[in-house]
Amino acid sequence: MRSGLRILSLALLLLAVSSVLPAPARAQTLDWNRLDDPMYEALGLNLGFASGFGLAYKFPVRWWLYVQASGGIWNNQDDKRHNLGLELQYILRQSGRDKLYCGLGAAHFYHQESGRTRDHINVGFGVGLERLFGERTAVQAEATFIDRGNKDTLMLFPQVGLYYYF
Repeated sequence: MRSGLRILSLALLLLAVSSVLPAPARAQTLDWNRLDDPMYEALGLNLGFASGFGLAYKFPVRWWLYVQASGGIWNNQDDKRHNLGLELQYILRQSGRDKLYCGLGAAHFYHQESGRTRDHINVGFGVGLERLFGERTAVQAEATFIDRGNKDTLMLFPQVGLYYYF
């Protein structure tokens, strides 16, 4: 019984001392090229006519090619909307906090109101920049030329996203 109390007292003392001692500081590294933490996959929010509106998931096919899937559903009484988009991102340059890429995407949009339904697919391509603003948080912005499917013109639209890498 006494040896058990001694071991328990020693364990509590070690725990108290270790909680008071300063922990080694870990520097916040804002770099895509970290070997200890490559940050492959990401969850976030995306807004874009060629990549979809809503929740998004990014993952690499190769270190230089990412796939981003995003979409959302909005429904109320007489207004039903959903969309689903898929975008390939080919990395042109990745250094420090910035990642420059070319994007090619397609998104399906559906909107049903009382007496009217719109259903179309947008296709687009563009150039984007993704920047780390925290150790795992990134913001991306892209200028995309989009064919909305119902006209013979290409229009330039921005696309933006906010991601958390894990």
